[in-house]
Amino acid sequence: MRPLPSVAYPFAIPRRFVCQSPVHYRMAHLQKARVVKHKSNEVEIPNKFLQGPSPAPVELKPVPFASSPVPEYKKCFAVTIDNVLSPEECAQLKQLAEQSALPAAKGDPGQSVWRPATVSLATGLEAPAPGYRESDRIVWDSQEITDRLWARCCQAEGLKDQLAVMRHRSGQGPGRWEFSHINKRMRFLRYSPGQYFKPHCDGPYYYEENGTRFETQYTVHLYLNDLAEVSSESELEGGATSFLSWDKQRRIDVNPRAGSVLIFQHKGLLHAGNEVLKGEKFTVRTDLLYKWVEDEALGAA
Repeated sequence: MRPLPSVAYPFAIPRRFVCQSPVHYRMAHLQKARVVKHKSNEVEIPNKFLQGPSPAPVELKPVPFASSPVPEYKKCFAVTIDNVLSPEECAQLKQLAEQSALPAAKGDPGQSVWRPATVSLATGLEAPAPGYRESDRIVWDSQEITDRLWARCCQAEGLKDQLAVMRHRSGQGPGRWEFSHINKRMRFLRYSPGQYFKPHCDGPYYYEENGTRFETQYTVHLYLNDLAEVSSESELEGGATSFLSWDKQRRIDVNPRAGSVLIFQHKGLLHAGNEVLKGEKFTVRTDLLYKWVEDEALGAA
């Protein structure tokens, strides 16, 4: 693969395009990019919604890379947590998201609030990616909701300790990444039959505040509905999240299950949203933000 042409763009190109997409494909996205500001309706969040323990005991399970067709990922972090939300809470969360969304056309209440999903090229800069990412979405910022979701996840024994600190990473200098908070931005995704998200790596979102750098390091996926084989009330077939080898010949699947959460590191995990064959798949994606803390002892040396 040839490197990108030497062009000075006023933003960084995310890792997912650098590692996977041919040059002409990436350039096509850049040419169609537009500045986007996501706005939402005010939504009244019920006081008791997602408060307190999960209705059923949560269960944390590492994704078994070592014994899977992709053992090269055995040192990577990826876990599922079952029963974080009940199916009823999943349905209510989707309803709240739909209430938050503005219709595409003002004065047209019949217009769908679900928009075609785009790909992020930089903060506030997005582009359509037909043939690469096919789904619809609602973007909703609510720190209150994501904090409640994270509190539910942290019922899983040992999770907070495992994710508390990331040691020095090449290029950042002496120091460490310390967990700060869960991202307030939720991307609600709807996949209809024939829709998918092709293999990619998640790129980090970052910003600086009062001299401190914050950066996402882990993806959080909440599944809002079951496969048909799990629930008689669902028609969903297909739509697994797959972790793939870099030649895309081997994979391990994580199947949707209402109320379960999949957490995995951004760096180095090639994954895809498999094509939905029947029914609809609903998920929520957000991230875990870390702050950079310099190591004073090393920094002074």
